[in-house]
Order: sequence, then structure tokens, then C-alpha cells
Amino acid sequence: MASVHTLTHKLSSLNISKSNAEPPKDQVQKLLTKFSAPNPLKSKASSTTSKSAALVSSASSSSLKSTQSLKTIYGASKTEKSIPTSSSNDKKEVDIGTYDGGLDSDENEQVSPEDAPDLVLDSSTLSTAPTRNWSLHDFDIGRPLGKGKYGRVYMVRTKTAPKYILAMKTLYKAELVKDHNERQVRREIEIQMHLRHPNVLRLYGYFHDSRRVFLMLEFAGQGELYRQLLKQGRFSPRRSAKYTYQMADALSYLHSKSVIHRDIKPENLLLGLKGELKIADFGWSVHAPGNRRNTLCGTPDYLPPEMVLRKEHGKYVDHWALGVLIYEFLKGSAPFGDKSQQVSMRKIARVEYQFPSTFEEDAKDLIGRLLRFEPRERIPLDEVMVHPWVTKYVPQVASV
Repeated sequence: MASVHTLTHKLSSLNISKSNAEPPKDQVQKLLTKFSAPNPLKSKASSTTSKSAALVSSASSSSLKSTQSLKTIYGASKTEKSIPTSSSNDKKEVDIGTYDGGLDSDENEQVSPEDAPDLVLDSSTLSTAPTRNWSLHDFDIGRPLGKGKYGRVYMVRTKTAPKYILAMKTLYKAELVKDHNERQVRREIEIQMHLRHPNVLRLYGYFHDSRRVFLMLEFAGQGELYRQLLKQGRFSPRRSAKYTYQMADALSYLHSKSVIHRDIKPENLLLGLKGELKIADFGWSVHAPGNRRNTLCGTPDYLPPEMVLRKEHGKYVDHWALGVLIYEFLKGSAPFGDKSQQVSMRKIARVEYQFPSTFEEDAKDLIGRLLRFEPRERIPLDEVMVHPWVTKYVPQVASV
């Protein structure tokens, strides 16, 4: 993640660790007993609305019956159809790997609800569309996907049919309190929980215990886009155009919900099972109906002139970032990058950059129309999606 103030750390920054050793069964039981304590504020939070209480009671009775699915809890949606499942009736169950005992080995301080009320986070207490009352008892824990300052990420599977495959992210409450990030974490979760778009990583639910907050995230089967970009050096125009279309569509959706992302970059993007792009990090995102903000945030290479010059900014910061992203897709490095951050900031403020000779004219045109000094002069996202450079490589969108 670009900042310690973010909740959803970019997986490319995490240290991947694997283990072939099978943990003792008593270790797993110890984990469940130790970290699955019931929410102390559950009854109080649930009583705030009779409708919520009824739904929670119905959805969380002891455990999901084998005939139930997450659709019963969340409601039908197109995005849920893409969740990988592993039915017990399948001839071959999806391998989620071997749990390394990492959650059990963590010794973090307990944090009381009174000390961190913003971290009393449980999606079963939502006033609209509450989930069931989740806990670690409901999951088989698989291989580690990563580890960072605030916690760990594991591949998990729900124990009840149809056995959904998810990425479980844990965050240490004590570390969040230490860095005064409780409110920012809560804001990020609230934003991501309400987003429904095929190119936005889905947050299906969340719960907590005395030490951690747990996030039930969509599993991005093909991993981090940033790692693939590093491995290949740069992407082909066809692949870059496909990602450009998906990014423009996703950002247009976010802006329609008055959400400004403010930290678009390769490190914050994942790839789904079919290779589709997923925006995965909302740590700097903000819900801003007024569309005017002052906070300097994001990654230096992707900051727009208005942020560098400490001016008010709005949704057009995401348009600028998309232009930088396309450039980096095609070249492998950002247009304003420099060893000296001061030099980079000066280049951004003056919009000084050069195109490699390998760039196509249509690509130069699109990037140039996004990297405009005046925010409102940047090309609208719906026009990005039908730009000649995009439709040349993604012909099926030409008639949309």
C-alpha cells in the first residue's frame, strides 16, 4: 500500500510466505477459540433496528444450512456469480493451500470497544442489507497470500455449501490505534462495502474480535497487476487498451457514486480469474458529493498539478492518474518519475513529459487529453471508453 494510513494494503508490497507444513489440529482449534470471541456490542448494535435484527437472526442461526448460499444473505447480483466456489459435490475440490499457523502465532494487544469504537466493525449490524454473523469458525483457512504491517491475508473457503473461495484480510487493531487510523479504516470499509462493479474488488462482509478486524474480500485469481508489469517490462497496446477501458468504466462508476479514488496506480490493481482488472485499494478514497477536497494524498508519480500546487481538487484527479497509468502500461515507467522527488513535482506542475518513439499517435492523443493542467479540460471518462485507440484494440466496445 502506498501509505500506512490505508486499510487495504496492496498485495505487491506484502512479503509472501508459504509453508508446506500442516499445522497441528489443536493449533487450529486454539486459533478459533482465541480469536473468535463474540462481538461484545452485538446485542446493542443489533437492537438499533428491528428489521436488521430480524435479518441477522434469520441469517445467522447457528450456521448456514447446506442448502443456503451467500445469495440468500447478500441478495442476487451479477458480481456474485463470479465468486469461485468449491462444492462438496464436485469431483475435485479447489485447493486453497496449507495454513501456516500465522494467525495463531500473532500476539497482539487486545483493544476494547471503548478504546476504539470505530473498530467495532461488523457487517451483520448494517441497517441495510446486513450479512450473517461471521466468525473464523465459518472458514477453512488456506495458504498465506501476504503479510504487512497491519496484518495478514489468507486464501479461505467457507465451510458451508457452496463453499465460496475468498481472500481474508486481517488488520491488527493495536497497530491501527497506534497510527490513529481508526476513522480512516472505517471510512474505507464503508465505501468499499457499497460498491458493485465487475472491475472493483468486492468486499462481501467483515467482522472483528478483540485484536483484529477481518475483511472478506473477493479472491483475485490472477494476482497483482503490478507484478506482471514488472515481469514483462511493459504491456502490449492491446492489453493496455483493454485495461484502459475497464479502468475508465470503473472510475466512471465510482464518480457516479460520488467516490473519488485518489490513488490509482499499478500497485493498487489486481487481476480477476479471467484476467479482468480490479481496483483493490480504497485507502485514500473519499465520498465527496461536493467534489472539492484539500488533502494532499496519493503516490508522488501520480499526483496531479492541483495537488502538487496545494489547490482544491475533485474527481478529475482520477482522470489525470488514468493518463499516467496508460503511459506506464505502455512504457513500464511513469512519465514524471525522477530520482529526485522535487524534480518530479516540478515536472508535474509544469506538465513536462516526453513520449517514447514507440507510442502510437492515437495513444499519445488519449494520454495528452488526460494529462491536462486544467482539471476540467481532461477528457471525460465516457469518451475515453470510445476513444479510437481503445476501440482499435477493443473493437466490441465501438458500438456500445
